[in-house]
Amino acid sequence: MKFVFEGREYELSDLELKILKYHKIMGPDYSKLISHRFHISLQEAFDIHKKLLSMGLLQKVTAPIINYHSKDKRLKSLKHRNHTYYDLSRTGKLLLREYERQVKEIELELELPYKR
Repeated sequence: MKFVFEGREYELSDLELKILKYHKIMGPDYSKLISHRFHISLQEAFDIHKKLLSMGLLQKVTAPIINYHSKDKRLKSLKHRNHTYYDLSRTGKLLLREYERQVKEIELELELPYKR
């Protein structure tokens, strides 16, 4: 789907939008876990993260420890980073918010529990 935000046109698939929404809800995560959560191949998860990163919608997490702010979303609140973690950039957050205002709310069907 094509979406214009701040004078720039973005073409994102439904899956890419769901992954952006996932990062908004769950916070930083890595490609292997995304492939497991969305039942896609690991290579597809890598490619989506790479595309969203190059578009400026995601950013790499550089801290050696990931801090999950809400304990009801994760079982751990702190985790040592062993993979390349991605999180929404400011542009990604704003684009996602505008998309959900103008087009439609993105529905995620995450399987419980959110255990790693």
